[in-house]
Amino acid sequence: MNNNDDLSLGEKAELADSAVQLLESTAFNTAFDELNASLVQQILATPLDQAEERERLYMMFKAGQMFVQQLAGLVNNYNLALPQEVG
Repeated sequence: MNNNDDLSLGEKAELADSAVQLLESTAFNTAFDELNASLVQQILATPLDQAEERERLYMMFKAGQMFVQQLAGLVNNYNLALPQEVG
């Protein structure tokens, strides 16, 4: 995939629209919430002497957060690329 800066305004609009649809999807949000809850539960249940396993689970949790931030970034990049309206 191209760098988002190299895309046309129309391509950015398509990506932003797809991202919004995904972020507003009940199925996506339900699955994402369940995944996060499961990871948090696993982190809390991991014995203290298993720091590497807790770190692995935490990194999985953070990767999910970063994924959602990337989707939001597609929307933000499109909004920033829009011509600014004058007065």
